[in-house]
Formats: sequence, C-alpha cells, structure tokens
Amino acid sequence: MREPFASERATRTASGLRIVILILATLLAFSAHAAQGKLGFTVDAKFDRKVLDADIKQVVVTQVAPASPAQRAGLQVGDVLEQLNGKPLVGSSARKFFGAMGDIEPGDKVALVVRRAGKPVALVLVAE
Repeated sequence: MREPFASERATRTASGLRIVILILATLLAFSAHAAQGKLGFTVDAKFDRKVLDADIKQVVVTQVAPASPAQRAGLQVGDVLEQLNGKPLVGSSARKFFGAMGDIEPGDKVALVVRRAGKPVALVLVAE
C-alpha cells in the first residue's frame, strides 16, 4: 500500500474539518432555535416602508395555536396589537419589533395590549 501524497492528506483533512464545522453549525443552530421562546400566534403586519426599515402601521393576529401561551392568555384571531411590553407598536420600527419577538426566551413574560371590538384588552403571555 502506497503512502498518500501530502496533497491527498490535506484534502482529506480539509474535508473532515468541513464535516466537523457543518455538524457544529447544525448543533448551534438547533440549540439557538430550542432556546427561543414560543408564544403560539402569527400576525399580518402592515408597514410604511423606509430606506433601511419600516414603521408599523398595524399588526393583526391571524392565527392562535391551540394550547399555546397565546390561547391561554386569551389572545384571539382579529385582535390588533397596540403595545408590546408597554411600548406602542404603531409608528415604531418593524425591525425592532421583530427583533424583540425573536429575543423572547422560554419563561419570559410578554405584556400585550390589543384592540378588540374597539376596546383595549391587556394580556400577559408566558413564553414556552
């Protein structure tokens, strides 16, 4: 059996290293995803577009998952989100809103004020 050339050994080492990096990246992505809190609702958002961001015009709940934190808190399809943790949504940065939603971790409490049938309703969701 012949001894592999140095270039063959380097290619095998690089291939093995790529596989290890791919596995580590997959594990990191999975652990980051697993650590993100779930609230159990989806929205349809309308924006005023700007150059690098957009201002929120309206955020309407389109789906509430069964047995989710959103359902337990009383969130309903058609509710219009007005505040997130005490901050008004209309006119605020869409990028910051979706960033804040993405930063929620399991156990976090999220205070929402929604408009339902013309009246404000305060809700508190606990992320899973």
